[in-house]
Amino acid sequence: MTATLCNRALTLPRLALAFLIILAVYLFQDSWTSTHSKLDIADSDSHRGDGQTLIADHESLDIAHTHAESCRDVPGADDVLIMLKTGATEIYAKLPTHFVTLFKCTPHYMVFSDLAQDYADFPIRDAIAPVSKLFREQHEDFTLYRKLQQYQREGQDTSKLKGDGSWNLDKWKFLPMLFEAFEDAPSHIKWFVMMEADTSVSWTNLLIWLKTMDPDVPHYLGSQNAIGDTIFAHGGSGVVISRQAAKQLRARRNEEGKEAYNKRWEEITSTSCCGDEIVARALLEADVPMTMAWPLIQGETIATVDFTDKHWCSPPITWHHVSPIEIDASWQFQADWVDDHGWDTPYLYRDIFANFIDRHISVNRHAWNNLSQDKKLVAPALATEEDLDFAGLSEFEQRAVQSPSACEEACARQQDKSCMQWMFTPGRCYLGDVVRFGKTDEGESDTWISGWIPERVRSFKEELGECRAVNWRGA
Repeated sequence: MTATLCNRALTLPRLALAFLIILAVYLFQDSWTSTHSKLDIADSDSHRGDGQTLIADHESLDIAHTHAESCRDVPGADDVLIMLKTGATEIYAKLPTHFVTLFKCTPHYMVFSDLAQDYADFPIRDAIAPVSKLFREQHEDFTLYRKLQQYQREGQDTSKLKGDGSWNLDKWKFLPMLFEAFEDAPSHIKWFVMMEADTSVSWTNLLIWLKTMDPDVPHYLGSQNAIGDTIFAHGGSGVVISRQAAKQLRARRNEEGKEAYNKRWEEITSTSCCGDEIVARALLEADVPMTMAWPLIQGETIATVDFTDKHWCSPPITWHHVSPIEIDASWQFQADWVDDHGWDTPYLYRDIFANFIDRHISVNRHAWNNLSQDKKLVAPALATEEDLDFAGLSEFEQRAVQSPSACEEACARQQDKSCMQWMFTPGRCYLGDVVRFGKTDEGESDTWISGWIPERVRSFKEELGECRAVNWRGA
């Protein structure tokens, strides 16, 4: 028994000491770990050369965090309501990018679809629900809508219905969506901005642009399109409607009576091709004609737009047909721009060209289509009636269909020296008088080799200069 007590007496201090050591390790582990990590990075930097990259990544995360914190509080941000129109078949593919980019900065936004659902904890509004029961249950345009309801009840994947009547259903969303937004928006909203899931919006350029206009004037702005006699703002490119325009549209509806008004416009929609054209007709009826805002509101992407003097000194506000990765790239560019220039300086097409295009067109690109289309040189065996008469071409233009170098020569030797770029595939040489970037065609049945004339691109940039003034006017 004595031996046991003696051993226990010797062991207890050791146990106490061990407990204190463990407690100290637990309490100070963050400090030790942080110091150790910094030393590891510094050591890696001196031996492997990639430590600076790790530090830069952390700094870029801090920059993005700072941008996200400030963008909701920019003057004018609280005056804008963003309305995003999408569909249940594409919502999980296209919507996430907007939540981590634009929606982080917009205090007020609504998402409209063709199916009421919750996206995580955010409610998606059914823009079709206000349409009368007669159309929803019987009209052929609503076949997809009824199928979506079934898939939702059964817990099926609605993306499997993609392409199955989406276009016919989409036109029915526009007017109901607008009226719901007008009625549910906070009373202080001055501007309503409509976009689609494949639209990219420059938050900084949009807010600066809106400051140049009066929301108490009936503005309806966008990239112009036409069907018959109707000039309308293309929905996918983005549409901007002022508070006064919304007020006049609502007043016109109230004067007629909502039920009668809705019934009349549903009949019109049933025979129309496009919802954005319907919006133009309804606004025109309310004495709100469209104001052209292209190229600020743009229907192209950065890769497909033609860079010309019409664009160079204008601020791009939207792009259309953009992929999630393109939306994210544009957003990161905006974040960097704001960090360098603040929220009061717009970026221009010139700046987009410098950042996204210029460095990529200094060399020829294989498996690449740069969208050259101003003059098409085609070998007789491949030519159609629409192609130029091959026998009437000059000798160097006839050679152009034989090799990439001959195609480049044909571009360089055009008499007016207007050719800026070219693209070649055996038997075809296409020339372009404006600069476009284009995209890869790798994996397609026909692939092209594309190139640009560097000295003409340099002359083009020098002639346009640095932009003494920002062009906020549409064309």
